[in-house]
Amino acid sequence: MREMAEFENLTDIFHATETSLRQNLFGAQPAAHTLVAHPEGQPGHIVAYVLWFHNYSSFLDKRGLYLEDIYVQAAHRGRGIGRMVLRHLARLALELDCGRFEWSVLDWNRNAIDFYESHGASVLPDWRIVRLTGEPLRRLAESPQR
Repeated sequence: MREMAEFENLTDIFHATETSLRQNLFGAQPAAHTLVAHPEGQPGHIVAYVLWFHNYSSFLDKRGLYLEDIYVQAAHRGRGIGRMVLRHLARLALELDCGRFEWSVLDWNRNAIDFYESHGASVLPDWRIVRLTGEPLRRLAESPQR
């Protein structure tokens, strides 16, 4: 995960630790599901990981499968791992009767955009991610009701 944060120039907001991940992903109420990829016969050598969770579409009235992270180490790209993961999650979305399978991509990551589009995904130009974190989140939460 740290490698992905470094690749995306987001280490300043990276706070995950082994302890927090153990609690948040494998505790009593997991926040997300995980997949890892490793070379055959080397289960301790993780070369890719995926995090996903369910969201919900009120218009479709169905759960969706949201891909939070997909990361393949640079030395292992081009070997079909990304395609294998996307195909697995697409099959899982159908199996779980999800109305859609979606994720976000950074606008500068042309390789990822091209990869996703080559598998039939559409990058939606008219939607923008809206986010509150840190102090703005705290201010809104603590603002008086009117």
